[in-house]
Amino acid sequence: MTISLSARLRVALLFASLFVLTACGQNDQDAPPAANGAASAEAGSGESVVPAVGKTSKFDWYMQGETPAGQTTLVRTGDGRVTSESFVHWNNREWTSNAEVQLDEQGRVISERITGISPFKAPIDETFTYENGVASWSTPGDRGSMQTDDLPFYLANEGLALGSFEAFMRKALTGMDNEVALLPAGTAKVEKVLDVPVDTPDGEQTLTLYAIIGIGFTPSYAWMTADNELGALDFQGYIGMIPEGWNTEVLDKISKIQSEQDGLYIERIAGDLASSVKTPLVFENVNVVDVVNGTVLEGSHVLVSGGKIEAVSGSAIENEDAQRIDGGGRYMIPGLWDMHGHFGLSDGVLNIAGGITNVRNIGGVHEKTMELTAKHDSGEVIGPNTFRAGFMDKKGPYASGWAAASLDEALERVDFYADNGYIQIKLYSSIEPEWVAPIAERAHARGMRLSGHIPAFMNAEQAVRAGYDEIQHINMVFLNFSASDKEDTRQQIRFTMYGDEAGNLDLQSEEVQSFIALLKKNNVTIDPTASIFDTSLIHQNGVPDPSYAAIIDHLPPRFARSLYLVSMDKRGNDEGWAKSAVRQAEMLKLLHDNGIQLVPGSDAVAAFTIHRELELYAEAGISNADVLRIGTLDSARITGVDDRKGSIEVGKDADLVLLDGNPLEDISAIRRGVLVMKGDALFQPDKLYRAVGVKPFLPSIEL
Repeated sequence: MTISLSARLRVALLFASLFVLTACGQNDQDAPPAANGAASAEAGSGESVVPAVGKTSKFDWYMQGETPAGQTTLVRTGDGRVTSESFVHWNNREWTSNAEVQLDEQGRVISERITGISPFKAPIDETFTYENGVASWSTPGDRGSMQTDDLPFYLANEGLALGSFEAFMRKALTGMDNEVALLPAGTAKVEKVLDVPVDTPDGEQTLTLYAIIGIGFTPSYAWMTADNELGALDFQGYIGMIPEGWNTEVLDKISKIQSEQDGLYIERIAGDLASSVKTPLVFENVNVVDVVNGTVLEGSHVLVSGGKIEAVSGSAIENEDAQRIDGGGRYMIPGLWDMHGHFGLSDGVLNIAGGITNVRNIGGVHEKTMELTAKHDSGEVIGPNTFRAGFMDKKGPYASGWAAASLDEALERVDFYADNGYIQIKLYSSIEPEWVAPIAERAHARGMRLSGHIPAFMNAEQAVRAGYDEIQHINMVFLNFSASDKEDTRQQIRFTMYGDEAGNLDLQSEEVQSFIALLKKNNVTIDPTASIFDTSLIHQNGVPDPSYAAIIDHLPPRFARSLYLVSMDKRGNDEGWAKSAVRQAEMLKLLHDNGIQLVPGSDAVAAFTIHRELELYAEAGISNADVLRIGTLDSARITGVDDRKGSIEVGKDADLVLLDGNPLEDISAIRRGVLVMKGDALFQPDKLYRAVGVKPFLPSIEL
């Protein structure tokens, strides 16, 4: 669904928290030094926080450093008034934002108005005013006011309000300790990372990388000029912004540097939170959940050595060299899986804290994916085991990510992915229908699976007959019966038609039953990403996103605020979309009951979305035992590693999670991890959560 998203698709959700593709910040009181130890910019430098003269800056956006993706214009009039106009398009979405902000002589926002259209067509309408000592703000998702004589900085909820963001950076860089109190809540701190010379049409210039801490989970980054003006932005190499006329090689350069520094930062905040296990380890008095049989082995003892499970016993295990951990009767499950991840280095800590020890990265920038895999596998950065699926689209106005100009190029890319250890190919919406069969043939010949969106002007039945092994997103299943092969599903219709019509589909009809039989015959897997669609179908402005409602009080306040805002335009058909949410749940149960393999995917915020995904399967009527197997052993089997992962059996990898609760009785117990093991490393979830600004859910087992 996203570039994923990552959903409030991950791009829209996290960019609404300030940036695309990366949630930012941790609690400032726990902030470590800048990533490379560089000193912060001098506080209180005396430099004006409001430009003294007018200036206009124009920027170009690019996808993966080469495909044009929009423009932004910033106009500073010199009297504290800043306007910005942005149009950004990616992944078949179009985002328009117009903002006008007025700053006082101290560089604080005293009024702001932002209008536009979100990537999923919901209206943008945000206002802020400060008059007579009263600060007031309003969005479609929240409103509030505060009496204050010491005005904090209002940081807009709308992500493309780059004029106020630039003002925030200037304010922070000239303030005491580079820290700024925020409205409606929280504080943020800006830390200098390093200076980088770049070639521009006007000669060599210096851009400075800054980390912004305190807004979300881990830092966001901004590149500023020597005049403390916005210079460039990079979001994990997927999309980025540079001044108009600059060579895109600049984006490639700063993206690599930013990624390196982000890895150093994550290593710094969490590097001492992995406890290496160098001797045998015995978990005593644990209730082992047998996901093969859907039962509990009560009062068990588990011996781990060298990252492998050596024994599972109902009686005490004698080993004089072993460390011992008393499980206290808690429940041990295999590590969970996310089978639809689009993630970066900063997501690894959240995944491990949430018990997700394995992630299938279902499509990202190749270089970033390989870097992430290497750093997680080495333990340099905390994160799950990663399995790679290669992304592919066709070049054109709706292309997303890597795109081929011809079938021959697409087939060459299949070989490229196979040569680089990928296990799967994911096709996207612009792929020519006639390309699918030859791509499937090549992928299968190279030992890879084929999956994806259903290409436009093709239906799911045709894709399965052409060689699909897996379908991404539950809406693509429903569109088989409404859009068929006549609609251009590269566009918003793949969401709006789903919302409007899914609720009217007769699941017992002959056409539905025939399609399910075809899925069964061809052993096709469905990756529903049900949580993000549940959000789009039922979320209402002013209430928490249902995917995160159960945990919203634990999330960083700036990030939590964005979860009250709807991003998908239902066009007034709330009742019809709610009916479609019910039918979605019924379809999940129908597929499962007919032997169609489901696999859980987030396509949004790491860990927390998987927890909700599995809860939705249970709420649909699938037994907790089956849900847990789907999220562990079945996912390992689809990935081809069930011989060494996915269950607690002798000889398998020690991917283990201790839970405070029995998930066979209450699937929500998967949220209550008290200890996580990945191979030869132990992790305490409460400490990992604190490191990324999340309030822990309960104390971890002491080591």
